[in-house]
Amino acid sequence: MAIAGNLEVFNFIDIFQILKKDKKDGILVVENENKKFAVYFKGGDILYIREVGKVFYIYLDVDFKKVLEKDHVSIDDLYRVLVAKLPLLLAVKKGKFSFTPGFIQYSSDIEPIIPIEKIIMYLSRQLSQEEVDRKISDLNLVFEKSDNWRQLAQKAHLTDIERKILNYVDGERTVKQIMEEAKVKQLTLQRALYGFLATGIITRKKKVKRKVGFNLTRNLLRKIVERIKGI
Repeated sequence: MAIAGNLEVFNFIDIFQILKKDKKDGILVVENENKKFAVYFKGGDILYIREVGKVFYIYLDVDFKKVLEKDHVSIDDLYRVLVAKLPLLLAVKKGKFSFTPGFIQYSSDIEPIIPIEKIIMYLSRQLSQEEVDRKISDLNLVFEKSDNWRQLAQKAHLTDIERKILNYVDGERTVKQIMEEAKVKQLTLQRALYGFLATGIITRKKKVKRKVGFNLTRNLLRKIVERIKGI
């Protein structure tokens, strides 16, 4: 199923979160009036980024190694190219995107080098107040660490302040309590929590619904009995 939208509605963090969650292979096309990027994903991580003159050029090759041959890029150069192109891609704030799953074929000897979790946390540190409020506007929300949070946090390359914040996430403290106890600014905290959510390091704690039906019936019966005894 293809994914498409507008970058003014869905930012890169949201897009990357979806692709990583589903461990997608495929090509993300990002385009505006000036630039057209093809972002190659393997297992939900970014493998390669290239700029093209026309979008249809992207779909001329099914074999990824053929793509590298056309771009005169060796497998050993993948990291260098990714580091050079990534800031150019992330600088695009307006335009449209579309993701085509599958299509491209990768050989087993080619694996992503930079974890998407690291990129997501990098982007979360630049979010505006308006952007973080989309997910974390309620300071009474409670979050808890996911089962594999240690592994994800390691991939995310957290800063010292982010690690400090994560230590306070315990399934009991509210966002407001974390802010007060960790002594961090609200926007700093919201940015970190936004990134933690997107990478899967934390999840929102669900409220446990109390089963009041039986207790309510029992209390009502007790009151009826007491009333009868008093007659």
